[in-house]
Amino acid sequence: MHCHKPQMMCPVVHPPKKCVKHFCHYKVVPHIHPVIEEHVHHNIVQHKHMQKHCKKSCCTTQHKHCMVPPRPKCGCHHGGYGGGFGDGHYGGGFGGSWDW
Repeated sequence: MHCHKPQMMCPVVHPPKKCVKHFCHYKVVPHIHPVIEEHVHHNIVQHKHMQKHCKKSCCTTQHKHCMVPPRPKCGCHHGGYGGGFGDGHYGGGFGGSWDW
């Protein structure tokens, strides 16, 4: 066999093989959420009204004498309801005593 020098042909190009290398680069983005703390002091004033209470004791006494005059007998004369508080006969009364 007789070998000849190889003859060059056009190359066959295959699609490229993709080799991916990942590199992570961290970046910090600050997010600010402001919070305001507010202290509110409520002053509540209670007004308590007090009335000094003292007891006063009063005694009143009423005497009410109701005298029903008896029926006069014939010829009797009574003194009526005039002057003074009576003479004490039948507990007194308004006016003079009864003339019996």
